[in-house]
Amino acid sequence: MTEIKHDNPFARLGERASLLYDLGCLFAERTALDELIPLVMTKCREVLDATGASVLLLDADRNELYFPYVADEDVAAAARLRALRFPAGRGIAGAVLQSGRAIRVDDAASDPRFYGDVDRRTQLTTRALLSVPLASRHGTIGVIQVLNPRDGGAFTDDDLAFLEALAGSVAVAIDNARLYGELKAAAAVLEQRVDERTAELREKNVELERTLTQLQQTQQQLIVQEKLASLGALTAGIAHEIKNPLNFVTNFAGLSAELADELGEILRSEQERLSEAARADVQELLAALVQNVEKIVAHGKRADSIVRGMLQHSRGAGSAPEPTDVNALLAEYLALAYHGMRAQNASFNIAIDTTYDPAAGLIDAVPQDLSRVFLNLLNNACYATDEKRRQLGPQYSPRIAVHTRNLGDRVEIRIRDNGPGMPLAVREKLFTPFFTTKPPGAGTGLGLSISRDIIVQQHRGEIHVDTEEGSHTEFIIVLPRRRKT
Repeated sequence: MTEIKHDNPFARLGERASLLYDLGCLFAERTALDELIPLVMTKCREVLDATGASVLLLDADRNELYFPYVADEDVAAAARLRALRFPAGRGIAGAVLQSGRAIRVDDAASDPRFYGDVDRRTQLTTRALLSVPLASRHGTIGVIQVLNPRDGGAFTDDDLAFLEALAGSVAVAIDNARLYGELKAAAAVLEQRVDERTAELREKNVELERTLTQLQQTQQQLIVQEKLASLGALTAGIAHEIKNPLNFVTNFAGLSAELADELGEILRSEQERLSEAARADVQELLAALVQNVEKIVAHGKRADSIVRGMLQHSRGAGSAPEPTDVNALLAEYLALAYHGMRAQNASFNIAIDTTYDPAAGLIDAVPQDLSRVFLNLLNNACYATDEKRRQLGPQYSPRIAVHTRNLGDRVEIRIRDNGPGMPLAVREKLFTPFFTTKPPGAGTGLGLSISRDIIVQQHRGEIHVDTEEGSHTEFIIVLPRRRKT
């Protein structure tokens, strides 16, 4: 966009008015000072056919002028000029800023208004100069200067008038760019505060969720403990009520057996007085009586065993967790389960595979409660394999596999048997209280339910079952090393 000279002054005036409008629109599009100032300098040189142009802005806090942008091929000179600051009121630019009036210099070498080091470089390299104040609604904010027409002559009054008119658009554009910069900086600060506040709220939400989770876990533990305590109180009451009549039944059944023996002795001594038919009837009745009494004694003892088992399984947990060696605890109760089955059934025998990971180490647990889980699962495995042996005979080889594995912050325990497995209908009810697959009188149906509560609710672990009917059953327990409270 280069200034075109016209002999017709009206044509020249109209062209410059159009040019001012175009430049004003062009400057208004720039919202950053580091883009606006170079553009203003470039267009001033082009329009006024000058060798140089510069913009100086006022630092109101220090009342000093400075160059926000310097276009100089000499890097060192440009750096010195950018670092240069001088008091408002000194030199050509300072005088223009202070007075608010434009100045045209035709011969810089002889002009007395140049000020020492501030204008020395300009004075030595400049013949003609235009210096115009940048006036905005906030006052005079700086100065725009154009140096040396390329034809070597002086600038005209029209050039000065044009630059004064153009300075208004430049001042408005600088104000807008500064305002945009302030708004952008304020928006950045606001965005940072929003981000900080969002992060703070997110952290508080995480903390609240953590607290809520801890409260829910504590509530679950209290519910389990209350349930165990209530169940213990209930079974203790049941045991108390049943124990006395049950003792009478078993005691009197024992006495009846002794009386039956005495009666048999008496009848044998008096059998000569009875006919043969009468003796046969008496012997048959006496044998039936003895057999019935023996069954009463046996079932009475079984009932007493069931009551004791319910009381044991429903005892509330109140012990504190402590460092527990999983491998040692599991090995101890595996041996206990095996010898317990051998004591009940001398023909019982089973192959046992064990793989204890030495890295399993210690976990935070209640050993007496965890041992109830291990013993219950191992007893169930022994019982299941023994039942399958009874069905299949010698071709079946009962086997139990017990493994532990270190999972870092958790420990895995697997107890697997090659027993009859379980169908889907049984798996769905496996942990339901009082559900059992054993024959009536052989189980209470509380073992797996209590075991699940001990693992999941009390120790914050997991328990799963993998089973296939006719093939195997495997319980997988995963326990955290540190119990969450």
